[in-house]
Order: sequence, then structure tokens, then C-alpha cells
Amino acid sequence: PVIRRGKEGIRFLELGMLNLPAGGKYRSKTDGEEICLVLLGGLANVKVGDVRFDAIGGRANVFAGRATAFYIPTGFKFSVEAVSPVEAALCRAPSDLAGEPRLIGPEKVKVSVRGRETFEREVHDIIPPGFPAKHLMVGETFNKPGYWSSYPPHKHDRAAYPEESQMEEVYLFKVDPPQGFGLQRFYSPERGVDVAVILQNNSVTRIPWGYHPVATAPGYRLYYLWMLAGEDRNYALADDPAH
Repeated sequence: PVIRRGKEGIRFLELGMLNLPAGGKYRSKTDGEEICLVLLGGLANVKVGDVRFDAIGGRANVFAGRATAFYIPTGFKFSVEAVSPVEAALCRAPSDLAGEPRLIGPEKVKVSVRGRETFEREVHDIIPPGFPAKHLMVGETFNKPGYWSSYPPHKHDRAAYPEESQMEEVYLFKVDPPQGFGLQRFYSPERGVDVAVILQNNSVTRIPWGYHPVATAPGYRLYYLWMLAGEDRNYALADDPAH
């Protein structure tokens, strides 16, 4: 467990990290919640209910290709068996929405380039707004060396759709090469908060509210897995008018 609900302003999201050696197994279930299992690296056999998927995933790490993921709705037992060493993220949110498990292969990950100039980045949507989930949205963002993302600074902490959605967020970062770093600025004029955080390999940040742009140091690529959840599953961003 890395992020738990009910702490530091996070009401919906939980994040767990799974690291298995080859041959290692993990078992769990989804009682009253939905899970997006994202394979960050490695090859695994995954069983959800009575359905088994063998030797899925396979990217060596997050910088080596598109993700393989599973959406598991409430009411299912599931297991992960590592064929090779496996690193995975378990993104969780409360849910009473019945449904069928879904394998989200690399071919189903929607890739888009957003921004321009030195804030251009590549975004991979794993569970986009149109996906039939209760609360979760999940994806990956890739920053080039020296580039920015989540820019212009935006927030989504006010229930005023379609102008803005109220959605909390969590980021999990990876850096290539891993000794590199980035920076994230968290600020909210309404709350009198303005702080900067050093981002290193495997850093995790909580974003219950406020603006949250990210910058990457020259010479290093930066990745982050992002997960969003809110009472209403809408996605409308409000840019900082100052920028």
C-alpha cells in the first residue's frame, strides 16, 4: 500500500505497488471497489474470476512500450503470477457498479500528443472518460528531457461541469536514467498554498486540489502513471488564467 483513502484529502483513490519475482503469486479480490491493474514491467499470467490470461504484458519497463492493464469491477477474485519479474500498480476506487473484467492490451491504449513547444508530452489513456467505470480514470504521461507537462497549470477541484470537474488525482513517477529528477509545483491561491516538490524515481504525489505542473531535468525522461477519481466521473480542466 502506498496511498490509502481518508488521508491527506484523498477520499476515493488507493494505490498499491506489486513487485513479484519470477514464479511469485499475488491474490486479492474486489469487494466494494474497482481496480485497474497496470503492468509497469514484466510478463504475467492473470486470472480474474474464471477467465485466465497467460503471458501478458512483456514491456521491460514503462519506457519500453505501451501498457497492458486490466479493469476489474467489484465482486471478483483475481490473481497475478509472475512469468518474469513483475512490477505492477493497483489503482483502486470505491464502486458498486457491476460489470465484466476487461483486458486492456497495448493496442487499446489511446496515444495522443498534447501541448506544444517545450510543454509537448505524450499521453497514453488506459481508462479514458468514456470507459464504463464507476469512478476511475487512469493513464500514463511521458515527458521529454527538459520539458513540462500538466501545463499550462490546470486544476480540477471544483464541481462546476462543464467548466471544471471535482476530481482528486495521484501520480506515480519513474525517471530514465533512474538517478535523474524532476520538479512539481503545487499551488492554490484560494488556500494560500504554494510549494515545490523534488520528483525522483518511484516518487508518488497526492493532488486533492490545486494546480500541479511538472518539469523534467535536462538529460532525463520522466514518466508518471496518473489516476483520477471523483463523485461524478467527468473530466473538465480549468487552466490558471495567469498562465
